[in-house]
Amino acid sequence: MNSDKSESDFANKVRFHLSKDELERQMRKIHDREESVDEKMRPSGSENSGHNCNTSSSSSLPRQESWIFESVGGYFLANENLAKMSLPCQEQLLMRDLIYAFSGVPSAYVKPDIQIDQISEMSAVDIAKIRFRLKKTFTGAFRALANETLPLIGYYISVQSYIEETNMSPNCGRTRLTLATALSDQLQDYYDLQSKLETDLQDKKLDLKDLVRQVRPWLPILKTFSNMASSARGNLTSAQVLTLLDQFYRDLKDTDIDLKERVNKILTSTSRAYMKIVQLWMQKGVLFDTQHEFFVEDTEPSSTMSSTLLAPEKCCHAYWAERYRLLPDRLPGFLLSQADDIFLAGKYLNILRQCNVSLKLLQRPLAYSQGDLGHEEIIKTSYELPAHKFLKVLVEEHNLPLHIRNLKSYFLLQEEGFSETFLHKCHEYLKYNVERLIPEKLQTLLAETLHKSNDFIKDNVRCQLKVCDVATLLGRQHKAQRAVEDEEEEEKESCSEQDPPEVLNLYGYEALALGYETKWPLSFIIYPELLEQLQMLQRVLFFLHYVKHHLTVLWQSPCEGTGLQLTNRSGKLRHRMLMCMLSLENHIIQDITEPRWQSLTLTVDKAKCIDEVLNKLESTVEECLRLGLLPTANTFVKSLYTLGHVCLNFCDFVESSIGEKSTKELEQEVVEYEEEFKSFLTSILELVSQLAKTKDIAERDSCKQLLKRLGELIEFSDLDKDQIASNI
Repeated sequence: MNSDKSESDFANKVRFHLSKDELERQMRKIHDREESVDEKMRPSGSENSGHNCNTSSSSSLPRQESWIFESVGGYFLANENLAKMSLPCQEQLLMRDLIYAFSGVPSAYVKPDIQIDQISEMSAVDIAKIRFRLKKTFTGAFRALANETLPLIGYYISVQSYIEETNMSPNCGRTRLTLATALSDQLQDYYDLQSKLETDLQDKKLDLKDLVRQVRPWLPILKTFSNMASSARGNLTSAQVLTLLDQFYRDLKDTDIDLKERVNKILTSTSRAYMKIVQLWMQKGVLFDTQHEFFVEDTEPSSTMSSTLLAPEKCCHAYWAERYRLLPDRLPGFLLSQADDIFLAGKYLNILRQCNVSLKLLQRPLAYSQGDLGHEEIIKTSYELPAHKFLKVLVEEHNLPLHIRNLKSYFLLQEEGFSETFLHKCHEYLKYNVERLIPEKLQTLLAETLHKSNDFIKDNVRCQLKVCDVATLLGRQHKAQRAVEDEEEEEKESCSEQDPPEVLNLYGYEALALGYETKWPLSFIIYPELLEQLQMLQRVLFFLHYVKHHLTVLWQSPCEGTGLQLTNRSGKLRHRMLMCMLSLENHIIQDITEPRWQSLTLTVDKAKCIDEVLNKLESTVEECLRLGLLPTANTFVKSLYTLGHVCLNFCDFVESSIGEKSTKELEQEVVEYEEEFKSFLTSILELVSQLAKTKDIAERDSCKQLLKRLGELIEFSDLDKDQIASNI
């Protein structure tokens, strides 16, 4: 009984970290007890029986002189003299130390490549890279088997330290805390394995080969967990951590079924808090993001309740464009393809709330799991519900299709008889400088023009006078777009701040623009910035129409066009000018805007979501402007205005020459106008011919269509014909 009690005391004491003096004192006491017991019970001639590992455990204990005390992590542990131990005892001792080492317990026989006292100063990321080695005193066969499992020690320390640091950190964030919990849950199987191994070792049912066999599957698992823990450290957002976890899963081989299942469980558990934020935003329109993890951020003060209705003048497209700020670094990679749907779903719910529109909300739990596309279907449904409702409200209650038709009718001058009647009323007034014009008078003339129209929303059309010409606006806009594409924000700021609009000496026909007033919620689709783009195209069309009107009046009114009868040459020149204006106008309307507006109308009729209409309207306006005015070379628009002024100057010349000059003098000046007109028209054709070489297929086709229309209006040399014909 004394022997068993001493053995138990010894085993318990060795498992604790004791000071060197205390350990020596306990070992001396145990050794003295064993010596006295052996002298009484050992028969003569059995000196070597104490070295047999199959005898009692008390006789297998080494003598005091076989013990060596080594410092391990600041504590002193017993280190047996392996040279005096049999192979079975070495195997048992090695397995015991390996089991402890796999749990992060310091061992005297498993040591790192660096000094023990340096480990406390290293980061967990570096600990995972440390190589552990066995004492060379063990036989080569034992070391060969055990060396395979030694990396497990560093992996476990790295994972366990991440779990402890995260749980102890007050500001770690929900995602990191959930990751630590998920890793801890996955390690439970590892702890169960360690417990089983220790039990089997005590029951002498375990050998080193079996231990390695059972531990080997955990090497890739803990290696992956260690890499996950190491990657999750640092200054990363919750979304970036989730993206890393998702990438870890994608990088695993399909044959690693168990590991992929474990990583997927960690990813699902870790992403649960983030997906809950997504669910509340998409299905309620509520941003509950106390730790600033979500990629959508509300710019309104936190005290502002989302259910509070805004004033009508505040609720507009610009307000909702700036209400929410998007932060891409807070968006997990696995939600990147659904980012627009996620953002717009919550946004439209809040817009409908501002419109006081009731809607039955979706209530479905949202979670992410690799291989399961259920979250994509829920996100899609959550978006379609408010997007469809918003479109339905605009179409049925606010006549959206009619307003879009009006944009074509008035901004593209397609309303039958509108442009001719309006020009007839105000063409004399528009000859004056813009500074002399009164907008209210123009608005009165516009109202008289629309008086007999059956359009019940015709009062939305307004007259405006601009102080900057179209070419300058297009040039500034194109420069700002290049600054954005090149990520040169400083250049963009200089475009808007250092280049203020030039106040040019514009005439009324150059400055006149039509506006269109829309109220909320219609202003979400037809908003001022979009109308400004469309206005530039409308101003060019109106200028061409104004020039064409003057040339037509000059021919039809004898009192004004008597000069045209003086020479045949002047009549031909006037006809070429008129055909040129018609060709330019027909190119913009028939070749560019008409087919695209027809496509827009079909989209509006068939659309199921508001974004289908909004995106199509924006792309239609952008294409009409880009292909009709070719803003990449703003000299094209300048050339159009210059050519138009040549035509207007010719009209003024004819009107002022009645009865004052001889036929010969008139003929000579007509020749000068003819040469000037031909020169500018040729320069336009050469410019368009160069633009036809662009890589953009739509722009190239537009240039070829324009060359085909204008090519018949001028007499070219053989060289000019070949050059232009090659681009048609």
